[in-house]
Amino acid sequence: MTSHETAIKRHDRMWREERDQAERLRSDHVASDHWQPNASTFQPVIDEREPVADALAQWAGPDGRVIDVGAGGGRIAVPLARRVRELVAVEPSESMRDVLTRAADEHGADNIEIVASTWEDADVAPADLVFAAHVTYSVPRIEPFLRKMDRAATGRVALVTFGDPAQHVFAPFWKQVHGEERLRLPVRNELIAVLREMGVDPRIDPRPPRMPASFGTPEEAFDLARRRLFIGEGTPAATRLHNAMRALTEERDGEVWVNHATPNEISMLSWKPGRM
Repeated sequence: MTSHETAIKRHDRMWREERDQAERLRSDHVASDHWQPNASTFQPVIDEREPVADALAQWAGPDGRVIDVGAGGGRIAVPLARRVRELVAVEPSESMRDVLTRAADEHGADNIEIVASTWEDADVAPADLVFAAHVTYSVPRIEPFLRKMDRAATGRVALVTFGDPAQHVFAPFWKQVHGEERLRLPVRNELIAVLREMGVDPRIDPRPPRMPASFGTPEEAFDLARRRLFIGEGTPAATRLHNAMRALTEERDGEVWVNHATPNEISMLSWKPGRM
């Protein structure tokens, strides 16, 4: 960060530059629903001992109303809904809402209200707890996003964030396929700096790290990497990706794993509203 660049401006610049890089180098089809090509991979595996849901439930209480900003497929929303009175899931992606609806129906979470909207445009009543888990990476203007969360909460605001960008496992492929280093999205440290600049000194709670996962079968692995690197089928970049897969992964028991992948730290940042 330069001497004259604020934390807020740095956050938004990092988001913009990362997105511009992807758009400049992509050779795939741009879906109208950004999440549609990958929504099926977010089908939640509901764990009743989900540690983030447990922590959030303690702040909301069994009679609490909760807003999940960017609920995705419901990995946290569904188990959390079973611990509180009401949960409002704000989710702009139709494909993600479909996944969330199926998960809620399957697990009997009938106290979830799904709001089809971005957070910026959502019209929702205040709640005891307002949280967003792994959502801020896709927010182009962080200050109004956080201020709206703060205004909507009556008891607690929380953000769940990685220490490294969510797609950091694909960064080594980026250089081999696209010929340049992958730019970083803003994550935990950038968020902490933004919050402090806005007058909030958040409580920082480490959560269990996200362990590296298999990419699936060789066919699934290639398709996953191709989508994450915005590569069109049959393009020169797809050929380079085949070479990168051979160099950077190994197959074990029929599944592909990235060499030397490291866990991604997770933190929960929280604060009492009304201090911005």
